[in-house]
Amino acid sequence: MARYTVHIPANADSTRPDGRAEALERAIFVRDGWSWAAFFLGPLWLLRNRHWITGVLALIVTGVVFVGLVALPVSEAARAGAIILLMGLWGLEGSSLRRFALARTGYTEEGLVVGGDLDALEQRFFAEMGEDSSGFVGSAPVVTTPSGSAPYRGVPVIGLFPDSRKPS
Repeated sequence: MARYTVHIPANADSTRPDGRAEALERAIFVRDGWSWAAFFLGPLWLLRNRHWITGVLALIVTGVVFVGLVALPVSEAARAGAIILLMGLWGLEGSSLRRFALARTGYTEEGLVVGGDLDALEQRFFAEMGEDSSGFVGSAPVVTTPSGSAPYRGVPVIGLFPDSRKPS
């Protein structure tokens, strides 16, 4: 099951109905977890997603690592291992770098949607946003759970039993 974070522009005027609709039209869903495209393409993946500053910084870091590996007297196996580790870093942190770049450009993380199909997740998220106007920018995030479970809204609970609404 995939998890997507939903990012909405923070500068939208939520008091006007058309401002809210415009912000929801510009919502971006970022998949959480491993990214094969970021693993294989690294900084070019960030540039492809229009994250210019982060992509250029990633290109510089990658270039410094490659130049350092060529300049140092290390074996071919060590060079290959370092390159694979760097590629693994891009694959693991690609989504986080994308979220960081979105936050820097004025987007706020509005919620988390969990499920299988992105189209169905988008429909579910927008249906919840239409039902509850308190789920808009600045309030508690909307967390949509897998089908068959009730949605949980409020402060997330960490632990094995995340349902804080039940009395002990």
